[in-house]
Amino acid sequence: MSLSDDLYKEIILEHSQNPSHRGDVIDYTVMEDGVNRSCGDEVQIQLKIEDGIITEVGVKGHGCSISTASSSLMADAIEGMNISDAKDLIKKFKEMVMDDAEVEFPEELEDLSALAGVKKFPVRVKCATLSWNTLEQALKNLQN
Repeated sequence: MSLSDDLYKEIILEHSQNPSHRGDVIDYTVMEDGVNRSCGDEVQIQLKIEDGIITEVGVKGHGCSISTASSSLMADAIEGMNISDAKDLIKKFKEMVMDDAEVEFPEELEDLSALAGVKKFPVRVKCATLSWNTLEQALKNLQN
């Protein structure tokens, strides 16, 4: 096992055991629920958006370590981001885990690469993308 594999496992473990952005967002702008029916993971994403910027993210729900870590990493990444950049990040993340694309993240978002190995386990891809798909739906609902 390489040093980078160990580091990535440590990042996933840390975010699954101590997920960030847990809880409710007061006066959220949009909220969306997501469920992974194949394993029972559930997530609720709450976003407060001001002037096109995601100013606060709340994540609730329960799931496996991959799902929990992914939602924590996602929330860390998108808080403070404008909606357009968040949509681009969703696309890049999903390309990384679903399409086996080589994706480069900016240094401040490089922890997202910890989930790249999920693509080797097709059953776990849905776990890793649950929060991202839920975020994508929340942003679509915002437009409507």
